[in-house]
Amino acid sequence: MLQAGSIHCYADDSTGDALYTGRANISRENVTEYRNKLVSEVESLLDKVSDWGRLNLVQFNPQKTQVCAFTAKKNPTVVSPQFQGTPLVASASIGILGVDISSSVQSRGHLEEKAKLASKKLGVLSRAGQYFMPAQRLQLYKAQVRPHMEYCSHLWSGAPQCQLLPLDRIQRRAARIVDDRVLSDRLIRKC
Repeated sequence: MLQAGSIHCYADDSTGDALYTGRANISRENVTEYRNKLVSEVESLLDKVSDWGRLNLVQFNPQKTQVCAFTAKKNPTVVSPQFQGTPLVASASIGILGVDISSSVQSRGHLEEKAKLASKKLGVLSRAGQYFMPAQRLQLYKAQVRPHMEYCSHLWSGAPQCQLLPLDRIQRRAARIVDDRVLSDRLIRKC
């Protein structure tokens, strides 16, 4: 079953989507037909974006355009729509407003990247910590490190515990860097 697509915009970032829901016990020819319709739907969305751009004197760069098929299947559908005559190659993950989503809709890669970035920033805070009082270190942690760990957490908060462990380690490390029991207890309790 094919559902009409839509376009979502935020600042200079636009995302289009189209939905295909497979059904049990249908022929391979019907599956191929539905998948071709899906590609046509995506191309139709991209044509609308391109038309809007021409009318509003905005140029879109097909080389910066990403396409990703989200599925739980082991052998996903290969989609290769075209945008302004340029074939788009499906990627294994896609970044939307700072959130990396894999084609299998897993959070592992996004969480690893966020933990790595937060750890680097916490390392800087640790090296500069001697110049700040505990309350100041806590404020720096809240302003510079924690936002990276919490950004869009409602999307990935249900991830398996093993994927969330790096964020917990950073939290415990931050409590040691703040080095004030009262402040550290408050930091840990709020998480």
